[in-house]
Amino acid sequence: MSSTLKRLLPILLAIVTLAADAASAPPLSPEEVVRAFNAALSERRLDAALALLAQGAVNFNLESAHGFTSTPGATSPLTSDLAAHWRTVAPVLYATNRRYSREVDAASIHADGSLAVVWTRLRTRAEPLRGGPTLLVFAETYVMHREA
Repeated sequence: MSSTLKRLLPILLAIVTLAADAASAPPLSPEEVVRAFNAALSERRLDAALALLAQGAVNFNLESAHGFTSTPGATSPLTSDLAAHWRTVAPVLYATNRRYSREVDAASIHADGSLAVVWTRLRTRAEPLRGGPTLLVFAETYVMHREA
């Protein structure tokens, strides 16, 4: 995608928009935007991560990565405001963990005109203040829209 990504629209857990500095930086690819979003969360730069979210971005979960369902094996799509989600979740993660990281292990990108879809295999590692570390591996899909 040749111009700066400015808005991303979410599906399956996350959506992101590029905080653009078009005058001084080359445009990021869809994969670079996804990696920047997850890196900002890992580096405890919540404001930087939130700056990448499109206004009105939503979180759409087809399947929980955590298995917190009341009925084992049952899934129900849940949608929520993505910025509100991270404003609630990140402070808890940061306060209860010495380290929390989100790493994109693999990414597959499909771009068509001003739209792009980035499917990722994401690995999260949490090292709590008490207890042993946890590792989750799951998929997230980002739907993005490029604006001039």
